[in-house]
Amino acid sequence: MPKKFKKAASKRHRGSAMQHRATKAAGARTRRRNAKVIGKRKRKRVEPTETRPSFSPRETAQGKPFTRRQKSAAELGRESHAPEDGLRLPIVAIVGRPNVGKSSLFNRLAGSRIAIEDPRPGTTRDRVSAYVRVRDVPGGSSKGKGKRKFVATESDDSADAGHARPGADVSRDERMVELIDTAGIGIVDEQRVNEHVHEQIRNAIASADVVLFVADIQDGVLTLDSEAAGILRRSGRKCLLVANKADDPRHDALGSNLYELGLGDPIPVSAKGNRNIKLLRSAILGVLPPRSEAENVEPPELLLAIVGRRNVGKSTLVNALAEDERVIASEMEGTTRDSIDVRFSYDGSSFVAIDTAGVRRKQSLEHSVEFFSQSRSFRAVRRASVTVLMLDAREPVTKLDRQLADLAARECKPLIIAVNKWDLIKEAQTGEFEEYLRGKLNQVNYAPLVFLSAKDGRNVFALVDLARELHKQAGQRVGTGELNRLINAAFDRHHPQPRQSRLGKIFYSTQVETFPPKVVLFVNDPDLFPENWRTYLRNRLQETSPFREVPIRLKFRARDKVVLS
Repeated sequence: MPKKFKKAASKRHRGSAMQHRATKAAGARTRRRNAKVIGKRKRKRVEPTETRPSFSPRETAQGKPFTRRQKSAAELGRESHAPEDGLRLPIVAIVGRPNVGKSSLFNRLAGSRIAIEDPRPGTTRDRVSAYVRVRDVPGGSSKGKGKRKFVATESDDSADAGHARPGADVSRDERMVELIDTAGIGIVDEQRVNEHVHEQIRNAIASADVVLFVADIQDGVLTLDSEAAGILRRSGRKCLLVANKADDPRHDALGSNLYELGLGDPIPVSAKGNRNIKLLRSAILGVLPPRSEAENVEPPELLLAIVGRRNVGKSTLVNALAEDERVIASEMEGTTRDSIDVRFSYDGSSFVAIDTAGVRRKQSLEHSVEFFSQSRSFRAVRRASVTVLMLDAREPVTKLDRQLADLAARECKPLIIAVNKWDLIKEAQTGEFEEYLRGKLNQVNYAPLVFLSAKDGRNVFALVDLARELHKQAGQRVGTGELNRLINAAFDRHHPQPRQSRLGKIFYSTQVETFPPKVVLFVNDPDLFPENWRTYLRNRLQETSPFREVPIRLKFRARDKVVLS
């Protein structure tokens, strides 16, 4: 853990301990014998313990029946959850007990740091997935010739090795798979999400074509390894035993201790050291199902990043869009940690919804996992096509909400302000609430508003229709003649104040980019156009151009002087 997190955590611990002792002493002096205590008792923190993994639906910590989604693939007697046409990508799921390197192996195979890697048990909770493109070429095995090789489109040392880039068809010698990282079996850092976490593991195993069971080659076989291996044997899935943390060839001999798991020959690898990863890929390729047309993955129409503070309903919205319990949705704050891409279909098109962790103040971050979760939320805004800022209709707009709106404005991302839990508001008018939001979020007054209820599914897909409209606006182009007419009219209406007896002049303008629209203005001196006038011009263009609800990027450039010789 970084020093700054340890220092902040120790300060909070000392402060809370002193306050608890003072409150306890004051209560002892004033409380009468047999007096009634007002308020709830402080809940004791439950430390993570090694427990037997439960794979049967029970009641939640609140005493409510734990509701599962539709029957799993194993219960239905099918190989996996397949579309109606029977075509889908092969699914490779990574399972195992905590702290054996599942997330590290997932990032290594995906070629990108997607999942959060941390030694703290229970870091991963949801199913983190990525599309991975691989290539089948002869002579791939390090132990002999003529065998097939499971390699990425780039070298293993590349930062993007294997990570699929949508849009290109898969050639004959390539395979596309969906790689899934799961939580550790048996240990959960928070008991209130215990059933949800194990439900995600069950769904991953039930839908997988190939299961990578990861064990620690240096620790040998533990009780949780044996119990998890028994679950996999009963599931009937094709399984590969991966002996991770074999950082040195001398560790390979320790793999003989893993034969008692009954999952076949162990494959010694090192996810951190990138050792024997090609051998593992070759083994995966050998047990994949036959190729189908589904591996020609079409690029999604747009990426929808859903951001906001904690417990505003982001995960509930993602599940409503996917029509599946794809991510954990709980009333407990901070349930989501990774940024999770969830692909769903609507109106004949494919979309990707990015579920992000709830944003908190930097002073409130308790450990490094929350820090990395928040940084991934910010990164999701940068790579998204449209950003959705979710608000709780019952709570006022805070500084964090304004900061997220500022981030979307700086990145020039189309923004939708989604007011969730509107069904809980009684005797409220949307007009009054919209006026309140416009006053609080005046820096993005161009952003449209949607009042929805993610839990009931109200206006959920209307949000998708609006996102498609904004994405379409961001991709439009305005002719040079029309653009110059609009900018000249705005300049004549209000021109910038002269500086040092010099007046700014605009010679001509042109649109050079889309997504977002970027306009370059050739002027005599960019310093003569202050920021407030540029904001005026941007607002004026949004009123008169087709970019009414999307941000516009302006670039002022000095025109080169032509010297006649």
